[in-house]
Amino acid sequence: NCDNVLKFISDLKELAGKSFYIQILMDDVEEIGIGAIAMLLSVINEVSSKKVSIKGTKPKNKTALSVLENSGFFKYLRTTLTETTPNNKNTFLKTGDNTTPNSEIAKEVRKAMETIWDVNARCPELYGGIMEMVRNSCDHAFIKNLDPITWHFGLSHIEEQNKVKFSFVDNGKGIIKTFTDTIIKTLFQKFRDNADFLHTAFNNGIESRTGLSWRGKGLPTIYDMYSDKIITRFIVISNDVYIDFDNNIFVTLPTSFSGTYYYWEMDKSCMKKFFI
Repeated sequence: NCDNVLKFISDLKELAGKSFYIQILMDDVEEIGIGAIAMLLSVINEVSSKKVSIKGTKPKNKTALSVLENSGFFKYLRTTLTETTPNNKNTFLKTGDNTTPNSEIAKEVRKAMETIWDVNARCPELYGGIMEMVRNSCDHAFIKNLDPITWHFGLSHIEEQNKVKFSFVDNGKGIIKTFTDTIIKTLFQKFRDNADFLHTAFNNGIESRTGLSWRGKGLPTIYDMYSDKIITRFIVISNDVYIDFDNNIFVTLPTSFSGTYYYWEMDKSCMKKFFI
């Protein structure tokens, strides 16, 4: 449902430019994942910063409501949890900025190792990849002194499957826009399209195409998590590009997303590489 989700987000942003009040009706929502929650929160955060009032309703479906409440989503909307669905380890949602301590990410990495491998341990490559996403958001994604720097990190623990689902999203300029603001247009023409460019950037092929000895905003460091089999099901959405590395899909989207979205999973099929 990628196209429909991006269209919904685009509509929200368009409404925010025309109104001081938006109501999001979620009564009929039956299923929602941590990635969608993080992306929705990022948009709400963006439009709220423009003095737009956001209100809404909760899903009637008990499972969808439980996922939303356990994620911590409602605490960012100044509402309360129900007595029957306390916030717990099962789903975690964190909104951060350039002042968020690294220790908060490190703590969640340890919890993920506990869910997957039954041991509270460090995973330097996972931690390093996430911190590279944070640095990219804080250093490159936003126009300095104009936009508030915010990013959203979500984890969903499926303990009975020894699996953790991750998402990371910001509503900055997006990777393509960040690159095109700095790369000479004639060099950018060496790529077939934005999807080809972004795929090449993650695979550290910018130098081979352009002659630039520049690693590219740390994207290869993030990709290393996947190529080293630390993570699986790695997906990236940025500007008008959708990449699914597992299924070798690199396409241009009809609706553009102003920002960057990452999704990945970890389970026992991944490389067992952690340190106590």
